[in-house]
Amino acid sequence: MPRPRRQPELEPYRALLTKWVPEGELRPATTGDPFDGVLTFTAGHGDWRYLVAEKRHLRFQDAAVIAEHMLRRRAGLPPEHAADGLLLLAPHVRTQHAAVLERAGIDYIDLAGNAHLQAPGVLVHVEGRRPLKEPVRGPARPHKAWIKTVMALLVRPDLLDAPYRTIAEQADVALGTVGACINDLRQRGVLVGRKAGRQLPDRAALVALWVNAYVEALRPTLRERRLQVRAEGKAELVARLADVLGEHGTAWALTGADAADRRTHFFRAEETEIYAPVGLFDDRAVQKALVAQPAVRAGNVLVVEPPGPLAIPPTANDGIPVAPDLLAYAELRYRGTEQALEAADLLLPMVLHDDAH
Repeated sequence: MPRPRRQPELEPYRALLTKWVPEGELRPATTGDPFDGVLTFTAGHGDWRYLVAEKRHLRFQDAAVIAEHMLRRRAGLPPEHAADGLLLLAPHVRTQHAAVLERAGIDYIDLAGNAHLQAPGVLVHVEGRRPLKEPVRGPARPHKAWIKTVMALLVRPDLLDAPYRTIAEQADVALGTVGACINDLRQRGVLVGRKAGRQLPDRAALVALWVNAYVEALRPTLRERRLQVRAEGKAELVARLADVLGEHGTAWALTGADAADRRTHFFRAEETEIYAPVGLFDDRAVQKALVAQPAVRAGNVLVVEPPGPLAIPPTANDGIPVAPDLLAYAELRYRGTEQALEAADLLLPMVLHDDAH
């Protein structure tokens, strides 16, 4: 059964496409197509085809997730589409979003006049134009309780059909927040159905929206502690954390680079990042057991306040609890270094397609 999809808004972009590609023909997608439209034109010594995606809420989304999803959708098409270009249409493509898209080989046009087109016989690059200020319409910017509720739905897809009270308990939010969040997701077109039939028809779009909101609105507010733990290596450090926190009956989990490394085996950061109650690490007895000292800036352990109950799994592999892939990915995006972003790119397919993590 094909998933429900919203109608793309391609008409506002036709004038801009005519400016840059006068001979281009933009056609909306037919039922079942994975893209929103197709742009074809004659270029060089042959025809060129763009597979078009329209993202009206790009400013609230993680561009890396959008890029990965577009690449995977093209890869799932018949071989004759392997060389097709990818074109993203959005009201405004911010500079940081543009860099991510260009790195992924995805061209774009926005309504502010920014554009990047690189096809046979066509080379266009315009940046730095700001969008016109218009009255705010549609869904509001995600807030903290929204972020925690959506996190619960993404980490535990079975909660989609749960009563609002159960969702509120798992997300650690007020009961009234859940209904407002569900209605907001419906308005955005990323949740369909009611009660026992709720679905997320486009998980990638919701992940992109959630990660950007987490990095900008929730993660900067979470309390942190940095420690310097005396240990010969990461294995000894993690084992000691497990022993000491286990003795105190404290729930915790690896997150960020260390959590991702257990899935991708790519990036091992010098600083081990964990979710755990921050106040515990102010206890001198705990510091002594860890052979640790508080660190103002640099340290080898970063303790982060858990963003919600589901940040810490109920079971642990090999005795070491690991945060869900969604949160490990978000922490890597928040870290923002070149290596962290590369590690995030490797983890992203698992975030989008593995609900078990």
